Amino acid sequence: MTTAPSTFRVPLPETLINLLGRRGIDLPAAELDGGGLLRKDVSAAYDRLRAESPEAQIVVRRCRDLLNDPDGDGFAVLEVGPLLDRYGLDDGQKAATILLSWFGVPLRAFDKWPLWKPLGTNLTIDPMRATGSGYNPLHIDVVNATEPPDYSALLCVRPDPRGEGRSIVSQLRRAVDRLSDGERAFLAEPVFRDGAFYDLTGVGKEYGPFPVLDGLPASEGFVRFTAKMLPDMDLRDPHTSAVRALERELIAGQKKFLLGFGDLIVVNQHLCVHGREALGQGQDEVSEVRRRLLWQMFLRSAEADAR
Repeated sequence: MTTAPSTFRVPLPETLINLLGRRGIDLPAAELDGGGLLRKDVSAAYDRLRAESPEAQIVVRRCRDLLNDPDGDGFAVLEVGPLLDRYGLDDGQKAATILLSWFGVPLRAFDKWPLWKPLGTNLTIDPMRATGSGYNPLHIDVVNATEPPDYSALLCVRPDPRGEGRSIVSQLRRAVDRLSDGERAFLAEPVFRDGAFYDLTGVGKEYGPFPVLDGLPASEGFVRFTAKMLPDMDLRDPHTSAVRALERELIAGQKKFLLGFGDLIVVNQHLCVHGREALGQGQDEVSEVRRRLLWQMFLRSAEADAR
């Protein structure tokens, strides 16, 4: 499968594209409060636009069904290419922000970046990193925080010109259910660590060591999985074996597809992990301004914001 299956794709009706362009340009800019979230008055202005459009409400219901059904896969791919084509990258980005705000609260987790964080292709860093060129293993974002973002959104602005770098997603809860009781017991112990924690807002405090399984229902808790922590784990430790068992189950159930220009994948981090296959060979022969580029934004669920 080279592109996201139609089951998970959400096209935007022409009337909604026109509405976002015609009216969105006059709406307030996506300014944030002190906690990294979209200001409530801005969010209210965006939501009033949604309330005017039956097509918008249909799209939102479809996205919420795909993202939040505990028996589903926990991700959706919105086709926002027409917004970028018609209104340009700046106004198209604002329209995409308005669209995402209808089923989550935009969150800027990284203080040093704007609301939409650019993820280009850097050939000088670890290939496994988000902006590297190699395999980016399955993970949830900001795994080592007490409150990871509820949703992670990635908008493809420029696909890999070498035609590779397929996105990978896999449903976490079903994979956990296939583990043995013993493996789940090891994963419930708070002994796991991953990465650094600094210059972050809106995601709680640093959490480490943390359990992979927190025992909470999917609507509240997370499966704090990242295969990126495996290289630093002791091969003789049964906790390592349990993490590898979960990784095998996730790989067995994964879906892979290419994101095209304007494809916006949204992942519910309570239900789903994501990653990326390696980009195509010969990246050093591609100029930096032509290499793969995504924009990333996080969302906090409206329910979590209200708690």
